[in-house]
Amino acid sequence: MNKLFDYIFLMRPMLIIPVWTISLLGARASLWRERGTSPITIDRYPFVDFSTSDLNILAMLGLATLLAGGVFILNQIYDADTDRINKKLFLISEGHVTAGEAWKLYVVVTAIAIIGAFLLNWQLGCLFVVGAWFGFQYSFPFFKLREHPYKSFRNTVVAHGVLAFLFGWVMYLSFNIEGIIKAMTYFLAVGAVYLNTTLPDLDGDKTAGKTTYGGVWGLVKTQRTAFLLVLAGMLFSIMTADYGFTVAAAIAAPFFLAAWLQESVAVSTLASKVAILALSVFAAIFFPLYGAILIFTIILTRIYYSRRFEITYPALIEKHQ
Repeated sequence: MNKLFDYIFLMRPMLIIPVWTISLLGARASLWRERGTSPITIDRYPFVDFSTSDLNILAMLGLATLLAGGVFILNQIYDADTDRINKKLFLISEGHVTAGEAWKLYVVVTAIAIIGAFLLNWQLGCLFVVGAWFGFQYSFPFFKLREHPYKSFRNTVVAHGVLAFLFGWVMYLSFNIEGIIKAMTYFLAVGAVYLNTTLPDLDGDKTAGKTTYGGVWGLVKTQRTAFLLVLAGMLFSIMTADYGFTVAAAIAAPFFLAAWLQESVAVSTLASKVAILALSVFAAIFFPLYGAILIFTIILTRIYYSRRFEITYPALIEKHQ
């Protein structure tokens, strides 16, 4: 039983939450566009009557889970040395799951995700192929993205911001320029969160030869840039009538500002969690079942890490030097 849960949590479900959230918000945006309703109108709660389109959304989320999970598995295979130094992500770095087992799991979940996406929606399938390629390119040493902060940043924000939004968008409307423009809000948001995630691991990344903007720019410039990206995302959300994002960004922005002014890695980490939580709550307002999925995922993750490794994860506030 431990091995089964090891495989499940090797896919890092807590990190898949932003993918779920942004994909649902992409679906919400395209649903409103298709129905011609105001972006602040709530005339139907999805998942209440479980229409065919609602079931398709659930299928999309399940397939996106496998796709993103495969990307995170591959990342851990090649990040084992860094994770060992940073004392995190113990499953591969400490031998609970072998590299061979991880490779097999990566191939299986990625193949199921892509095939399933094509069966559901051919445009979704094409987006999944692009997402799988970006994830492979990010981790595979041949491409040397770890040596180029811009390239690793680019792949992350495009995959987790733009592509994730479009996963939801194409569930109701065809892929088009409007979807890409609306996705740019999330491009900026993911960029802000990504920059913050590079800060806790600066020493370990440097030792392992991994180069990030956190290491190149230093703490203060990275935190300042993250804050500015949040403000830019907020402005863009107003321009594209994505007012839910505007509210979520307004809630998170003070935390990003405090992290910059206090030069605190702990507050940067908290700021990212607040941003993800605020957006996820907004998504759950319009997709009520999603709230239950989030709660279940968090509780199950807490139980797993507590019993398997005797640590508290996830935690809203973490201690950093």
